[in-house]
Amino acid sequence: MSKKVAIVGAGPGGLATAIRLAGLGYQVEIFEAAERVGGRMRGFEVDSYAFDTGPTILQLPHLYKELFEEAGLNFADYVQLKRLEPYTRLKFWDGTQLDITSDLQSFKTQLATLRSDLPLAFDRWYSEHIRKYELGYKPYLAGPARSIFGYLRPDDLMKFLSFRPWENLYQHFWRFFQDERLVYDLRYPSKYLGMHPTVASSVFSLIPFLEFSQGVWHPVGGFRALAQGLANAAQDLGVKIHLHSPVHQIWIDQGQVRGLELADASRHQFDTVVINADFAYAVRHLLPTSARGRYTDNKLGQMQFSCSTFMLYLGINRRYEDLPHHQIYLSDNIRRLERPWVDDSALDETDPPFYVCNPTIIDPSNAPAGHSTLFVLVPIPNTSYAVDWDIKQKSYTDFILKRLHLLGYHNIEQHIVTQSCYTAQSWLDDYRVHLGAVFNLSHNLTQLGPFRPPIRSENIAGLYWIGGAVHPGSGLLTILEASRSAAGFIHQDFASTGS
Repeated sequence: MSKKVAIVGAGPGGLATAIRLAGLGYQVEIFEAAERVGGRMRGFEVDSYAFDTGPTILQLPHLYKELFEEAGLNFADYVQLKRLEPYTRLKFWDGTQLDITSDLQSFKTQLATLRSDLPLAFDRWYSEHIRKYELGYKPYLAGPARSIFGYLRPDDLMKFLSFRPWENLYQHFWRFFQDERLVYDLRYPSKYLGMHPTVASSVFSLIPFLEFSQGVWHPVGGFRALAQGLANAAQDLGVKIHLHSPVHQIWIDQGQVRGLELADASRHQFDTVVINADFAYAVRHLLPTSARGRYTDNKLGQMQFSCSTFMLYLGINRRYEDLPHHQIYLSDNIRRLERPWVDDSALDETDPPFYVCNPTIIDPSNAPAGHSTLFVLVPIPNTSYAVDWDIKQKSYTDFILKRLHLLGYHNIEQHIVTQSCYTAQSWLDDYRVHLGAVFNLSHNLTQLGPFRPPIRSENIAGLYWIGGAVHPGSGLLTILEASRSAAGFIHQDFASTGS
């Protein structure tokens, strides 16, 4: 066989998988419906302002270097990174703030101003996570999901239980710090997963540890440049990228992938297909009904999906040199443990937490001289909770703009040159994200590891999935690890058939 692989979608997972497979000698073609690569991080421009639309935080840069090295390339030839120090400022409901930094002594000095015993508590937490990383990262986050029984081997089970997986993130951090500011400070990466810390598994406490130990980074030119760098590398390896090429349906015959049918009704034969589109959208729209397996509409309706995000993309006629790249306002409402605050099932119109990215201070190419771009994110309900954004968008935009002074952006309305807004409906309509749930399936214990959809299709030979729905979950770091697993499965399956 020719070992021809089609990838549906040029998001980061699809691009990384293409690089891995091309490096192994496969003929790879990517079919992308949009006019540029990147999926949700493809970004956009308005006049002289350029905006990222997806992730704004890059972790574990060695994963990118390894991806390129394994394919015989040098990551630095395609993408330049800048380390952020401090990398995030958090402002709390009581007026206090913390600058999160990889300079651990500096961070502990800040902790001491909150309570004298907190630096020692942090040392205990950090030491536990050195061990947690050494024992848990590769088998549980970097490797493919096993069967349920595969996690019950006595040696692995003892290691796993030592991490207290029955705890949620809130319980985990409270056990160490007994200070809600620290609980909500260190749990903020749970919002990468679209979840409140009381319902997110404590296994994800590894994420803040990785940021402390290995830093947070920004790709020069933004995450749009990261996407293009991945695409350029793939093309240098011989991958063909077809833009403006929406896929109508995966071509399947007698339980075996045969290729793709495009929106123009043309058919293209491939031995293997990797779907990098949103999982639930692709199941409902790209697979024949007979190929959906257990993922019926009823099954999807029973699965738990994340919140969505309200986004403001602002072109500003001034700079904010005194404000950091990443800031998060943690409101008093974030401590409420009842619905709708714990599950984002209703729009918070009183005191929502929010995040602001101010990238121009280290990457001025995204705005005219003396100007800035700002990226504002507010967690909101996904479309299953029926917020009418045609009615709400204007008033909610005005409400959020008036709250930006809480992070130091005073009188910002006077400085706005251009303004764009995304709602849950935007993510659904423009990016084909099921329910507008930008963090995909929730990451509670019943939807982790073997309980997430598998990378290798259960019922269709030659079909694979990559993206935030599969193990280990949503986010660039985890999707990059999933691409390693996907390429490994494909290589194994070709080898087993003698191809």
